[in-house]
Amino acid sequence: MNFIFTYTKPVLLGTLLICFIYSHAQTSGIIQLTNNAVSPAPAFSLGAPAILSSTTFRKGNFYFNPEFNIGLNLKPWTIISRIGYYVMENKKSTISLSANTNWYFMKNKPLVNDQEYQVQQYYAFEFNGEFRPKENHHFTYLYWRSGKMTRKGVLFENFVNFAYEFSKIKLGSKNVFMLKPCIFYLEDKGWLSGFFTSQTASYKRENWKCNVSLLTCLPLSNMPGTKFIWSAGLNYPF
Repeated sequence: MNFIFTYTKPVLLGTLLICFIYSHAQTSGIIQLTNNAVSPAPAFSLGAPAILSSTTFRKGNFYFNPEFNIGLNLKPWTIISRIGYYVMENKKSTISLSANTNWYFMKNKPLVNDQEYQVQQYYAFEFNGEFRPKENHHFTYLYWRSGKMTRKGVLFENFVNFAYEFSKIKLGSKNVFMLKPCIFYLEDKGWLSGFFTSQTASYKRENWKCNVSLLTCLPLSNMPGTKFIWSAGLNYPF
């Protein structure tokens, strides 16, 4: 019963917020089918195929961004409910602040008290920025600070990420690529701290609605619990 109640709370919260802002809100998002779900800090993965979804509802400078990530067995992995505000937005730059609550469903192996999952809940504060030096070039930076809200879990996490995206790269008349290399620092208190490098690449034909992508991540030093990970995805933006 605890699992069902904990799982239901974020779903109900997200549903209520969506109903509140859906009218006249700008809506965008993406649904991904992947062979290996990767976390927002791409040092960790589910290690199994999953469906990832992220939707943004925006009214004025405010936005609400729920993310629901589930395995192909339809059991939850992570749920994030994010509320943010754009403090600066012009042709060249964007800066936003946000806060979120997120739920992580860790599978118990073996079962603990007949419960299949251990549910960990966290809060987080985010600082996001983007600078566009020229068309189809995007330099993004992010700082994320989270802390646990349940007895079990990581005490706090610091995540600093820098990325440079080259979008709408044309090869021939109809082939469109995107390349996004990045470097980030991740600290999970009492577990690991260090630097990682990752890259995301995508491809689509000009008339395709979907695109295919490949993500890789590599730790730059020897840290227990980390390794090279990769993920391929079929993405449907809307």
